[in-house]
Amino acid sequence: MADYRIETVRDGFRRWTARNDRGAEVRIGAADDDGAQPSFTPVELLLAAMGGCGGLVVDRTARTVEHDGLRIVVESVSGPEDEGRVGRIRVSYEMELPAGDEQAAEKFARGVRLTHERYCTVSRTVEHGTAVEAVLPDGTTAFEGG
Repeated sequence: MADYRIETVRDGFRRWTARNDRGAEVRIGAADDDGAQPSFTPVELLLAAMGGCGGLVVDRTARTVEHDGLRIVVESVSGPEDEGRVGRIRVSYEMELPAGDEQAAEKFARGVRLTHERYCTVSRTVEHGTAVEAVLPDGTTAFEGG
């Protein structure tokens, strides 16, 4: 049994839909394909996963600091070392800290550090890498890396 499972099905040329077992779905397409819009590119989904994971974890790690207005912006901010990869990723936590709480900035920074050092599965996986295995319809492995 897998820890996480997403099914991605082809809806047309360069158009896909990803679904989870709870019924949620997201459209995936090429950014330069007007017919596939609105959709996310695969890299945008990776960045969205980092922002979403960071937000869910910050809700726990920084719960002592009011952060209802928090906005998390995730950007690919540099070119890759080789083709077919994303370069440096920047995760920006944007909000106004609560007025009158002298320790809010320190508490929030600690929450963000814990998020990325220990608890955000997506950020930690991207940072450290993971093994990838591509399995063909006959069950044989076409690729294994990482």
